[in-house]
Amino acid sequence: MKGKPAFFAALLVLFAGFSADAAITFIYPSPKTLVKRSDYLILKMNNPQISGIKVTVNGLASDTMLIGSAEYKKAFQDLVILQPVWDGGKNEIIVEGYDGEKKIEAASTEIFFIDKPAANVPSQYKRNVMHVPELEKYCSPCHDMNPTTAQLDTNMDKKNPCYGCHKKMGNTNFVHGPAGTFSCAYCHNLKGIPKYAVMLRDAALCNECHADKASEFKKKKFLHGPIEAGMCEICHDPHGSNFTSQLRLPINELCLSCHESVGKETHVVRLTDGAGHPLKDKPDPSKPGSGRDLSCISCHNPHGGEARFFFQNNVEDRMQLCQVCHNK
Repeated sequence: MKGKPAFFAALLVLFAGFSADAAITFIYPSPKTLVKRSDYLILKMNNPQISGIKVTVNGLASDTMLIGSAEYKKAFQDLVILQPVWDGGKNEIIVEGYDGEKKIEAASTEIFFIDKPAANVPSQYKRNVMHVPELEKYCSPCHDMNPTTAQLDTNMDKKNPCYGCHKKMGNTNFVHGPAGTFSCAYCHNLKGIPKYAVMLRDAALCNECHADKASEFKKKKFLHGPIEAGMCEICHDPHGSNFTSQLRLPINELCLSCHESVGKETHVVRLTDGAGHPLKDKPDPSKPGSGRDLSCISCHNPHGGEARFFFQNNVEDRMQLCQVCHNK
C-alpha cells in the first residue's frame, strides 16, 4: 500500500461452522466492488488446516497472523475481521493460508476505494452491499440481523443493533448528530431495497433537518454546482469525519479534487518570488483570532453567493475582496 505502515489491528469474532465452495471466502468487501470507507476486511477460512494467514494489499504484506491455536478455534472458529487502510483507487488483495510454514491455500480479488469525490470509478466495480441474506448468514451467530423497528430506534449506543459493527463511524472528530446518537433508522429504512437503503438522498434528505440551509441557498444569486444539483454528500460525509463540518477531506484537498488546475497554476496573482497567492500554511486574515488556517473558503463561499466566483462578503470586484485582508 505505497509505503503505508502495517494496516491490521486484529479483530476476531465468534463464528459457527458454515459451508462454502471457496477455500477462502471474501465476505466484506465483496470481490470487485467499490467502497467509500476503509473499515473492515472480513474473511472466512474454509479449510480447518489453516493455522495462519498472510494478507498482501498492493504488494505490501502483513506478518503471518496465527489463527490455529485451540483457544482461537474454540472462540472464533474460522472467521477473521481485520481493519485495513486502503489506497485510493484499485486495491489488489491476496490472502494466503498456511499450515505451519507451508502455504496450502491462496485467494485474491480486488476492490476500488473511493477516497475523493471526483474519483473516476471503472465500470467493472459494483457498489458493495453487505446486508443481503447470503452475507448476513455469516454474521447471524453473533449479531441480530433482523432487528425490530423499536430496536433500531434505540439511541443508547450499545443497545442499538447497529452499534456492534458500525461504532467506528462515531470515532471521528466531527460526528453528524443522528449518527452520534445512533438514530440510524431516521435515514436508513429497515424495509428498504436493498435492506437499510436510504430512501432519500442528498438535499432531499438533508433538507428535512437543514431547511434553513435550503432557504439560504434559494436567496443566493449564484450557486456552486454541487449545491445547485442538491449533491450535499459529495462534500459532506453523512455520518462523520475528522474534518470540520463532516467534510470528506481537508478543505483545500476537497476543493482541489475537482478544481485541479487551481493547484497546478499560479493563483490570483504572481508575487515577486514568482509564486502565486498562498492557499494554506498561514493564519486566515479574513477571520482574525479564530485560529482558522488560510484555505479556499477564506475567499470563496463553498455554497454560493451574490458574486460569480462566490467571493466572501458578497463583493463583486476582486480588488474589494483583496481589501478584506489587505486593508492598507
